[in-house]
Amino acid sequence: FIGVVALVVGAAQVTTGTPTCYRCSDDPEDGLPYDPECSEYSYNGIIGIQLDACFIEIQDGGYLRRGNSASWHDDGDCVYGSSYTRCYCKEDLCNTESFCSLCGYPKPTPGTSTTTEVTTLTTTKPPPSTTTEVTTTTNPPPLTTDDTTLTSTTTPGILSCYECIGCPNVDSSTPVISDASYLSCTTVVLNDANVIRGGSHEHHPDGECTVDSEIVYCWCSSNLCNNIKI
Repeated sequence: FIGVVALVVGAAQVTTGTPTCYRCSDDPEDGLPYDPECSEYSYNGIIGIQLDACFIEIQDGGYLRRGNSASWHDDGDCVYGSSYTRCYCKEDLCNTESFCSLCGYPKPTPGTSTTTEVTTLTTTKPPPSTTTEVTTTTNPPPLTTDDTTLTSTTTPGILSCYECIGCPNVDSSTPVISDASYLSCTTVVLNDANVIRGGSHEHHPDGECTVDSEIVYCWCSSNLCNNIKI
């Protein structure tokens, strides 16, 4: 029923033993906080809440996103989506001074081209030679992370999720964030009973909940589904 929180609260401090991350996008149409300097190599700007991992996401269209995720990726993990390359790290404010070089960015082209020469000889003298170029395209196999694929099973479109910190209940005044890249909404209950709600770029089965270090994570995949009273 719920996914990874994507919130921006300046330098909000929530003690969970997890990293604080930069969170921004240089795409003004993105659901993340807009900052035209987000794509700078040594970014030092908007900071998000603490979650399991930080990431840098470089999109095929040239935009760059930085954020945090309640996924269980290890430091140095790479994810290749259909239109982006994403790399993960696990230290405070580690998602800067990198363009995902460990993941082979620029992202490998989805199709790699090779050229083969084919020569045809006739029996006349002198034998003429003709050369034809044949181009073949090889698509790499889809990559997966954890035990799920990167393809969302939700209806294509923009997913809207409640986004707040310290909100055991939601109502009409609770902030809502919409993002076409969200794959699920999330509710996180910290070990101090603080509740965080937001959106996730990771796919999880609708209604899934897990407990990690006394922190409860729940995901769902429909608009404003992370509205359960805690």
